[in-house]
Amino acid sequence: MKSKSLLTMGMILSISLATALSGCGSSSNEATKDTGASGEGKSTEKSVETSAATGEVSHDTELTLEVYDVAANYQGLQTGWYGKILKDKFNIVLNIIAPQVSGDASSLYQTRCAAGNLGDVVILDNIDMQECIDAGLIADIGADIGNYPNLMKYEEQINLFNGDLNGVAEGSIYAIPTEMNTNGPTAYIADTVYTCPRLPWDYYSELGCPEMKNLDDLLKVLSDMQAAHPTNANGDKAYAISLWPDWDGTSIETVNQLTKWYGQEVNGSVLLGTDNSIRPLTDKEGAYYKMLQFLYKAQNMGLVDPDSATQDWTTVCDNKMKQKRVYLFWYNWQRGFWNTPEKSEQGDFYVAAPIEDLNIYQASDTYYGSGRVWGIGSNVDPEKKARIMEFLDWLCTPEGLTYQHAGTEGLIYTVNDDGTYSLTADGFNRFTADIMVPEELGGGKWSDGNNNINQWIVGSVDKNPETGEPYGTDFWSSTIKANETTGLRQWQEKYGAENEVKYFESTGQLVPVPSINKPLVNDTTDIALIRNQCGDLICDNSWKMIFAKDDAEFNQIWDDMYTQIQGFGWDELVQFDTEKWQVVVDARKAAS
Repeated sequence: MKSKSLLTMGMILSISLATALSGCGSSSNEATKDTGASGEGKSTEKSVETSAATGEVSHDTELTLEVYDVAANYQGLQTGWYGKILKDKFNIVLNIIAPQVSGDASSLYQTRCAAGNLGDVVILDNIDMQECIDAGLIADIGADIGNYPNLMKYEEQINLFNGDLNGVAEGSIYAIPTEMNTNGPTAYIADTVYTCPRLPWDYYSELGCPEMKNLDDLLKVLSDMQAAHPTNANGDKAYAISLWPDWDGTSIETVNQLTKWYGQEVNGSVLLGTDNSIRPLTDKEGAYYKMLQFLYKAQNMGLVDPDSATQDWTTVCDNKMKQKRVYLFWYNWQRGFWNTPEKSEQGDFYVAAPIEDLNIYQASDTYYGSGRVWGIGSNVDPEKKARIMEFLDWLCTPEGLTYQHAGTEGLIYTVNDDGTYSLTADGFNRFTADIMVPEELGGGKWSDGNNNINQWIVGSVDKNPETGEPYGTDFWSSTIKANETTGLRQWQEKYGAENEVKYFESTGQLVPVPSINKPLVNDTTDIALIRNQCGDLICDNSWKMIFAKDDAEFNQIWDDMYTQIQGFGWDELVQFDTEKWQVVVDARKAAS
């Protein structure tokens, strides 16, 4: 979402920094539940009883909640299996308002803010929460939250975030961070990194798994792969790389993520490095320019999908990634659109393809939050507020989190004799095939009925006290065992490591940076204007550079862009962001 400020562009950004806070400990989840498909859970009953004791919550009347949600890729009513769970359990219906699919996210945000009603439930980037609090659009839940034990498991994180907000009195709570966990601020339990080159193992093996020293070697591999497989099995045209512009902000988001291959993370107008450096986004020695060059070279080799500058994410996901029409993945979650144990057994799965000069920027698990927050709109009446709080508390229960990060028992997973869970065949295929849901569970396709809020309070890495394993299905011991396929064993033998995290750690290419939500200085009105003007130019010209016809045009576009943004005050913006993010660098150095 590209957010433009209504008031003062209040900026509270999620940052990754090493920290050693005193008193940071892991709390344990102690709630219990039944995991039946009916959706009745003991932990939820406890929270309902608590709510009833304080607010006399009644479910007699159906309640439609407007959810303003910057994370959503869907707009409209939540239907299907997840919608049925919420209707049966709480008699609520979610009407999701999704800025990034509305056609004009900035206009929608400003219009609803000006009307004084952003939504009943709001999910915002940290950057926007401060100004929404200042504008009186967010309710204070400080007097209520203590009555909700499942939310209170994350009391430390919630209090820390709200305590750092400007103008928030002690004891007041306006924002609940997203994707928290109880594992501690330095933990990183995944077996994959967030972003690195990933290729289909069957096609890579077919080429002899050539070693790659740099990006030019990767382009050679991709070129050979596309030449050998110009279409997918259905005869549809395939490309090595496919991009989409609808996630762009003040620079191209896909390029921003690729900078992490080379030890830098884009933060506004600057690049933060794992080496504690801060440099302008426009530094030609920086990773943003480097990855633009990579994509430009790929495009000139015929490796970039020509629809990349105009298609949206849904098109890429449904029509290309899920059809094996894209050969380079980078996000770890993209694998879920193709990989299954059956395909892995045949070697037909996407897997990390190491490059010798990678220096991976990887934040640790988001103990303190991921950079977005939940809130309740200030216009809700006390009864609606109590029902929302009950819902939010349930989202933090083992039952709510299992629905969120796995799905329904029986259809998606089964319970083993030892109390752990195992995915069913449909569970393994839920992201790669059209899994149909029985009518009694909501009907329709599983993917259509999945939680379209697309954001959660508690991350999948948090441990389920009922199983002793994380909520995320990828972390279940049964899933790991099921994925011990011929294909995976071939990869492990080739690279001498159990998984990609172990491999990159062994080569010194991965040293995770612990994460924390920390408030930074707000944009002034002048800085906000400079940021928006420069951002528009950087995005527009970055796309032009990717599709430049030759080196001369590529360089000319860059030079012209740099001249233009200089005229808009780029150096002032870089200085502002450098001073702001120096707080991060200093904290990392102190922690080290």
